[in-house]
Amino acid sequence: MGNPKLNDETITKVHFTRRDEALSPLPNAEKEVNSLRLMYGPANSRVLIGAQAREGVVKAEAGKYQVLHFATHATLDDRNPLYSRIILSRTEDDQQEDGLLEAWELMKLDLNAELVVLSACETARGRVANGEGMIGMSWALFVAGSPAAVVSQWKVDSARSSELMIEFHRNLLHRPGAGKSPLTKSEALRQAALKLLHGPYNHPAYWAGFILIGNDY
Repeated sequence: MGNPKLNDETITKVHFTRRDEALSPLPNAEKEVNSLRLMYGPANSRVLIGAQAREGVVKAEAGKYQVLHFATHATLDDRNPLYSRIILSRTEDDQQEDGLLEAWELMKLDLNAELVVLSACETARGRVANGEGMIGMSWALFVAGSPAAVVSQWKVDSARSSELMIEFHRNLLHRPGAGKSPLTKSEALRQAALKLLHGPYNHPAYWAGFILIGNDY
């Protein structure tokens, strides 16, 4: 999912708790997910952008896929991390969903995905709880059944994040020659970061924010 179309009610709800949150359109995110469609192939993927990137669709269909990728806005709730949310679209007449996929709702999904990528701001953050570790979106994804997540530690630049994510997936899909093993998730992410490091946008702010949490295979 990429660049959801946000209606006024969803924007108002976000600004009620995060007045400083900028919710501008994300054209680079749209480019990002369309690039992934080409990599994985139209027959093996489904891309939802704009008004199609609805919260209800995630809840109904997320369990069908091996890889889930969200290129959206997200907001962190420091006080109540399970109310941190991925911001999606909704139809005006939808009385069931508000377009805010909160971490507690993620927990209730029945996921079969081996990897979930949250290409958005601060999705790795949360609150440390005794016996549980970091409570937040990545924790909620583990509860939902996904063993690995790529998430961000701070507010990230949309254009550079798109470059990093496209390269990350390209590395994941690369099939080496005979006798060589495919890249692990962490190595795929490391090599993607190295590509940005050696380019014009080499400051760590552009490439170091995203980390892999969970299973590396």
